[in-house]
Amino acid sequence: MISEESRKFRHALGAFPTGVTVVTTIDNDGQPIGFTANSFSSVSLDPKLILICIDKASINLEAFTESAHFAVNILSEKQQQISTTFASPVDDRFADVSWMPKTTGCPIIADTVAWFDCVKNNCFDAGDHYILLGEVVEFDSTIITPLVFLRGNYVNLALEQKMLRALEDDNTKVLVGALIECQSQIFLIEKPDGYLDFPTASSLGSPDDGDSLLGKLHSAGIDASEHYLFSVFESDDDKSSLIYYRAQVENTTKTSEGRFYAFDEAPFQRIRDEWSRTMLRRYIAERALNAFGIYVGKETGGKVEAIAKPGDYL
Repeated sequence: MISEESRKFRHALGAFPTGVTVVTTIDNDGQPIGFTANSFSSVSLDPKLILICIDKASINLEAFTESAHFAVNILSEKQQQISTTFASPVDDRFADVSWMPKTTGCPIIADTVAWFDCVKNNCFDAGDHYILLGEVVEFDSTIITPLVFLRGNYVNLALEQKMLRALEDDNTKVLVGALIECQSQIFLIEKPDGYLDFPTASSLGSPDDGDSLLGKLHSAGIDASEHYLFSVFESDDDKSSLIYYRAQVENTTKTSEGRFYAFDEAPFQRIRDEWSRTMLRRYIAERALNAFGIYVGKETGGKVEAIAKPGDYL
């Protein structure tokens, strides 16, 4: 059981955005193995040295500490599923992954942002992890957008940039909303006509801007400064762009307007729009799995991208 102090420390460390890698090697039986890691860093240009950390609780620990080689594959934004696979207890993590060996024979995954094939230079005992120091013998890179991890979630950089451009375009009609959760309860505001809705505004803004979404939430006693994209779609009626974020807050005691409804008592019949009801159902289902995606499309059809499943990497 993780202590409260450790939880806070992990949360603080998570404020630093990182890339996502899959570290690979070949075990004593000649089989490829690997794990997802974001504890990757460059060390030296001359000689070419990099490092990676592996948890002492990892099922892969012995193979990596005994192997003379390892490779680091930096994943692209389109490879979230590979990240999830190599962080999960899957029997054959390489079953649906295209890869090939390079100089050392370690698996190099296809279509990554960059890869480094290494001879292990050293292995250091460091608290609850080991640090693997590798001397790079072969490498390559591309200009593909990397997969980014921040505060336990994947961040879709291309989509984030597209949303920022939409918000800054005076010719684009934008509605920004938020699904705010507190302890399996969702925040809804009652409108004058009796319908319920998520908090919305014409811009995301900041807590100091009373007309923006974050400003309105701040006035209502809700701090949603840590938020993530959840749905991005176009209205079928007026072609406006609707951008919804998700956020979790720790308490609801100071909320001055609206109220929180328990997931299992959510008043769907009072929510005006079918797409809003669908969005809330998806949020509740994904919260149960602790795995979130980003819906992209139109009100009547689209797809969920960028699945994010927080958890310890193995």
